[in-house]
Amino acid sequence: MDTDQQGNAEAAFSLPNELIAIVFDELDIVSLLRCKQVCQLFRSVITTNAQLLYKVELFFGRFENGRHCNLDTAGRLRACRQYQQAWNNLAFPDSQIINMQGGLSWELSGGVLCQAMRSRSGLVCVQLPCKIKDIPEREWTINDFGFEIRDFTIDTSQDLVVALEIVGAVPNRTCNVHLRTLMTGEHHPMATMSFVTHLLSDMHEELTFLIQVCGSRIAILCQEHGDDSNSQLVVWDWKSGQQKLFIRDTDLQSFSFVTEDLLLVGVVAAESDEMPRLDILSIDSFREEMEEYKDVSYICGLEYPKMKADVLDMLIRSDPTPGWSPPQTVQTPFFFARSDRIFTITMRVSPAGNSNEECTVLIVALSTIMAQVELSRNTQKRIVPWTQWGPNGSYMLLRSPSDSWVCYVYGMKFIQLLPWKKGNTARVYDFNKYAARRDVRNEQTTEPKLPWTRLGMPQPLNSRCSAFVEEVVTYLPGRVATVEVMPSDSLYDWEAAMIGEDNIVLVSSGARKYGYIAM
Repeated sequence: MDTDQQGNAEAAFSLPNELIAIVFDELDIVSLLRCKQVCQLFRSVITTNAQLLYKVELFFGRFENGRHCNLDTAGRLRACRQYQQAWNNLAFPDSQIINMQGGLSWELSGGVLCQAMRSRSGLVCVQLPCKIKDIPEREWTINDFGFEIRDFTIDTSQDLVVALEIVGAVPNRTCNVHLRTLMTGEHHPMATMSFVTHLLSDMHEELTFLIQVCGSRIAILCQEHGDDSNSQLVVWDWKSGQQKLFIRDTDLQSFSFVTEDLLLVGVVAAESDEMPRLDILSIDSFREEMEEYKDVSYICGLEYPKMKADVLDMLIRSDPTPGWSPPQTVQTPFFFARSDRIFTITMRVSPAGNSNEECTVLIVALSTIMAQVELSRNTQKRIVPWTQWGPNGSYMLLRSPSDSWVCYVYGMKFIQLLPWKKGNTARVYDFNKYAARRDVRNEQTTEPKLPWTRLGMPQPLNSRCSAFVEEVVTYLPGRVATVEVMPSDSLYDWEAAMIGEDNIVLVSSGARKYGYIAM
């Protein structure tokens, strides 16, 4: 060490601990943890400073700091540790039943369960509680929107309800996309128009809708059901009412926001030998005019493994959307980090020579998708074979999630009820790679055993799956555990499990009820 370096080191060691902590707070986590190993002084500064410890806990838990919470840093640190301990032990001390309303549409998003009323013109909303975060259960009702709600979604971070109204009859039907506040049902003050209109000309009578909100954008996929089915994907800026994208094609199956500009789109070519793909589109590259999908300049397409089966349908799910954060009315100390998410792609197929349908769930990390976007910056329509992206950036399961109760993914977690356990047990997958290293079962310690097992090796798909030409082996760092849920208090078992940030929601359509277990 030369004289200058020695002088700098001596100067650093002579600083007050409070000033060293301020300097450390400017470091990234990797650098901070390295400083902890330098000497006893640095270690002591870090392990006795609530702000630095809280920063470390946020990193390993994959959380962001809440902006609207009155807790001091020490209180947030305690809550964060309690929260991670509750997830590590799958401890959900609170449970409650919620009656199912008579309407046909519902939504679970941002910690709120929202149901259409029997009249189909109003909503009943329940904010699900979390004692650790000091979030109370709260119920409110919006009695009458003034029209029949065909379908809807909510964005709690923007106090927004997007509700669809179908007007007219085939072939002159339109879809009015209403923009209301979630708290009162009034016209949303940030929208220049109370609704935008989309023409459903020459679409069949039987339609389904997939709706997502991300920041200033609304995307709606309208799908026909019939022998000659078609799909329309439309994106608007809901604040200005300007249409940003309009694609029409039979090949479109599903979509999800990757960022406010990027969409992940499921594409299944009906009349070709092409593999199913997950295409990434940039909304800003489109014009307002309608385009056929064959004319779309997508960024890249991630191919599925080679198949020997017909694809019946595909559904992409990811929650929350990239721009979501808790509203000011919920003073949470921390929330799930927007930098990490998984996408689940559920694909139902009919294998050749097999009369039974099969269903796979492909779990893809956001980092996997963004890595391929980055590699495609200088090209358009870059096709990425499965072998170049899938085996080491995804995880495939032979599973059959519910077709109706589809909120089975949140952040980095995926849940499925185990039907052979009478609906009283669910399996939870967590793809937080840091939790997978740190918070799993360790048989070599005397401490209480955690229920989680590490997903530590490349995993072949269940041999009972006959949909693919070759064996499919995938790997994504994570952990898995089973959790006992609240027993059903009726003759009907729970039929599905859904997951939120702080809770697990159970469903029994036979008993006309929901149940939740919460931290």
